[in-house]
Amino acid sequence: MNNVSAPSSELLLQHLASVQFTVAATGFIVHAEVNNPSSTIQPDDLIGRSINEVLSTESLTTFNAKLNEARRNKGSAVRCDVTVNPRTTSPVPLLCWLCCDSSDDDVRAAALDLLPEASLRHQLLNAQHAMERDYWSKRRLEARYRRLLDMVSDGFVVVDDSSGRILEANPVAATLLAEPGANLVGRAFPVGINDADRVTVERLTREARSVTTTVDGMIRNDAGLELNVALTYLRQSGEGRLLVRLRDDSERDVTGAEFAPFFRDAPDGIIELDDQGTVTGANSAFLEMAGLASIELIEGRRADRWIGRSAVDLNIVLDHSKQEGSVRLYSTTLRTETESSVDIELSVARVGKNGSTRVLLFIRDISRRITPHQSVDDHLPRSIEQITDRVGRVPLKELVRESTDVIEALCIEAALKLTSGNRASAAELLGLSRQSLYTKLRRFDLGDAEVDIDREAV
Repeated sequence: MNNVSAPSSELLLQHLASVQFTVAATGFIVHAEVNNPSSTIQPDDLIGRSINEVLSTESLTTFNAKLNEARRNKGSAVRCDVTVNPRTTSPVPLLCWLCCDSSDDDVRAAALDLLPEASLRHQLLNAQHAMERDYWSKRRLEARYRRLLDMVSDGFVVVDDSSGRILEANPVAATLLAEPGANLVGRAFPVGINDADRVTVERLTREARSVTTTVDGMIRNDAGLELNVALTYLRQSGEGRLLVRLRDDSERDVTGAEFAPFFRDAPDGIIELDDQGTVTGANSAFLEMAGLASIELIEGRRADRWIGRSAVDLNIVLDHSKQEGSVRLYSTTLRTETESSVDIELSVARVGKNGSTRVLLFIRDISRRITPHQSVDDHLPRSIEQITDRVGRVPLKELVRESTDVIEALCIEAALKLTSGNRASAAELLGLSRQSLYTKLRRFDLGDAEVDIDREAV
């Protein structure tokens, strides 16, 4: 260091020090240079001002002591940390090195602006506080979550979808699937059920991955208890999780067992659906109406495969039953396995079962029903209401044609009543020729058109 020339040392000091200033023996700053353009301190903030004005109250005593030490030990550098108060900006911390090498006791100070470092420390401190708050918030949330799992009466299991291993399980799930106090974490799911029910769980798992709602079904554990299992699929941060709820339904089924004969032997068709319209059960009357050989052909499928002119009908009755609680006498069609259609009436009820909602569809065949306004000899609808009842069953073009025919027939009947059955006068009233009127009478099967033709011929 002794071989470095004075100009070289000055250049090096300019690059290293953010601020340089000289303090005279009188305590005033007589010279100042700012080498860092981004510094908030300007030379005018220092030159001509007393140290007592420039420095903060906390720094003043320390700085004066260091000044005296530098003057006593000429040629030696003394470190001092101070805070400077510029004229227009907030206080700026400085790391100063003081040196006195002249006979007039002037002390030169080379300082580093610590404001960027202090700002970075402040940001780091705030980030650390935020992380600590998040950490404790998550710890409290996890504590509440685990406490809640221990309190609920149902079993809950969290499964890693990629590995099929159980990540978390509450004590109830351990009791239902293994034994009280068993540790299920790390074991492959499903556990504690036979091979036949494993197939059911695998099917429910595939369904849960493909929908955004909860899917459920019935399984039995190794102890013979019937369990209701509900699965929900979640994907977060690129990882899939299966949330599995297990419920012991063995006691609940005893209450419903008394209604099983009614469900099985009812003369009308009955279908049990979940809240999304998926079939969970059906009686033999419906299987016979739809031409199905067994219940396995319908379970797990959407009911609109058979019920309704289109998927709209099922959605309508499901939405309406959700709002009103039930639906009565909704006319639609049943599409059988032989691709034929049967006119039916639906009544819908929503009931609670095993902690979830079930929708019961009561289906009655009305294809052979004769209404008070309709006879077996009718070949044409007799009113606009009958036509609107056929919406969805026949094309619109045919409905328009039938509507025109109904209006024509009603007008002819009205004309005949006004003329007391005189066909000639009725034809004149309608602006038709008698031959055209007789043709329409035959077409609409109104009166004895042939007899009137013979009379006109005579």
